Amino acid sequence: MASILVVDDNTSSAKYMQLVLTGEGHEVRTAENGLEGLLALEARLADLVITDLQMPELDGMELLARVGQRWPDLPVIAVSVQEEVETVVAAVRQGALNYLLKPATPENILQAVDKALVQRPAATEAATGAALSTIRGKSRAMVEVRHLVALAARTDVNILITGQTGTGKEVVSRAIHSASKLAERPFVAHNCAATPPELFESHFFGHKKGSFTGATQDRTGLLEAADGGVFFLDELSSMPIEHQAKLLRVIDDGEVVRVGDSVSRRVSVRFFAAVNRPPEAMIRSGELREDLYYRLRGVEFTLPPLNERREDIPELAAGFLDEGHPGFTNAALTALAAHDWRGNVRELKNVVQSARSFAGDERVDVPHLELSWPGGPGTTRSAAESATPVPPTLRTLRAIEEDAIRQALAACDGNQSLAARALGIDRSTLRRKLGAMNERGESD
Repeated sequence: MASILVVDDNTSSAKYMQLVLTGEGHEVRTAENGLEGLLALEARLADLVITDLQMPELDGMELLARVGQRWPDLPVIAVSVQEEVETVVAAVRQGALNYLLKPATPENILQAVDKALVQRPAATEAATGAALSTIRGKSRAMVEVRHLVALAARTDVNILITGQTGTGKEVVSRAIHSASKLAERPFVAHNCAATPPELFESHFFGHKKGSFTGATQDRTGLLEAADGGVFFLDELSSMPIEHQAKLLRVIDDGEVVRVGDSVSRRVSVRFFAAVNRPPEAMIRSGELREDLYYRLRGVEFTLPPLNERREDIPELAAGFLDEGHPGFTNAALTALAAHDWRGNVRELKNVVQSARSFAGDERVDVPHLELSWPGGPGTTRSAAESATPVPPTLRTLRAIEEDAIRQALAACDGNQSLAARALGIDRSTLRRKLGAMNERGESD
């Protein structure tokens, strides 16, 4: 039994919440607005606060902020009739552990409360820092991603991550889990495209021995394996619509039934999902259920493709080398920065690790890199091979880079700081490149 404070200016909603919670043996107090809620907490601290967001005098957002300052370890669940992502994210930023949409079912209320009450203390700053360090890049986009990861780790809401294939959606998911209160609980990752449709129920829900041909023993499904932790659904759009409906029921009621069994089992799972295209487009095309989308996007954010954050390439590439390796030549870094990286970070990792094997203990240079070549779909050509004469219509990377630098400086009236920002590099890098351009100009 726990002491729970419900803060809601809607008397009917507060009584409904009180009825659901007292039915499970909890002690429930109510307050009509944030100010009354604070006074109630000062009089007697609760184990959990459930607050509406839209209230007079002192609303739920302000209450979240003040509870976080006064009682930072006190869990708070936010409740609202609004389902916009911005509202959810705002509540999370203010410290909400979970977010429920009105009218919440008794099952959803009790599941959220159970999670809030049984979770261990928040991860330490060291653990959070270690998790965030796995997400490399100093670009503005990746700084924002790390900020959202830290926020998402403080909650137990479901997560939806969008981004092109190879942008690191599973890496980000694992970072959220590692920095969260569930870090010591299971993290079960599954690629939805890898499950044959006829085996979906067996894989996800498990089966009883003898329930079908080949079922020689009882099997625990993925959902049971993830109980108490996180279930990461990669390539969610590859899951057939009829299977999405079955997954939706688990999210709603928290129960699984093994194939061939009549006994339902309760599971408490936090869902992370990843899609490689805009979910709205998949909903329109019939590949993704709209109701499942809304259940999964407790916090939603998008990972940028690598060619939109080229300034991160040197750090990422260095991270794929062995510790103590001498690194890259400037020419190699220039070639990496100029590549289009359609395979994103995953492609960069493969290219760097392959180049490392060719370079041995020497610095990785252009001839060691295997980059795609404009000779047609699927063709590749090493930089060493490209040393042979190229068609006159093709220009060298150096010429393309120098033109880009000149255009940026002209557009910025010679201001090197602004030009460096426009090019996606730091000012010291721009100065070094300008110095090299001047030296080449004097020697020509």
